Amino acid sequence: MKVDKLVKNVYETIMASGMICQGDSVVVGVSGGADSVCLLLILQVISGKMPLSLCAVHVEHGIRGQEALEDTAFCRQLCETRGIPFREVHCDVPGMARREGLSLEEAGRKARYETFARVREEWGGTKIAVAHHREDQAETLLLHLFRGTHLAGMQGMRPRQGVIIRPLLDVSREEIEAWLCAQGVFWRTDSTN
Repeated sequence: MKVDKLVKNVYETIMASGMICQGDSVVVGVSGGADSVCLLLILQVISGKMPLSLCAVHVEHGIRGQEALEDTAFCRQLCETRGIPFREVHCDVPGMARREGLSLEEAGRKARYETFARVREEWGGTKIAVAHHREDQAETLLLHLFRGTHLAGMQGMRPRQGVIIRPLLDVSREEIEAWLCAQGVFWRTDSTN
């Protein structure tokens, strides 16, 4: 893959905010969707510029049956093809939602972040990279507004929050998909999303 404008912009964002340092070991959440596939591949390109270890983690939520298993297989194959260490974790998100009185969306988010944290600890990772992008940021701000937050609460996601980093936060969904198409890389689409 050639280094192009999007990779350069993400690299500059990472360096300017200190999201990743030389020698970091980064757990990358990979669902198989365009956002996470782009994040993983851009981080792999960046790992050629600075010493950096990656481990892709895919969480299967136990909700979408065969389609979800195909997402898992897609992520595994993507990582095998590119020589990226891969971990898959299967969770009972519907059971978690019932036990903890959460919506499926809340339980899924909780399961993902708990899994990422556990893998980071087991693997000796230093960061967790998630693929939130510009439209996710706008959605978060609107959600806060609709919930009736005060001005102090009218902030979106931060690019870096503890060990969690969001290198694509300034990138649009359109840019992500265009970059993947230019690379000849496919992604999965969640029919329930």
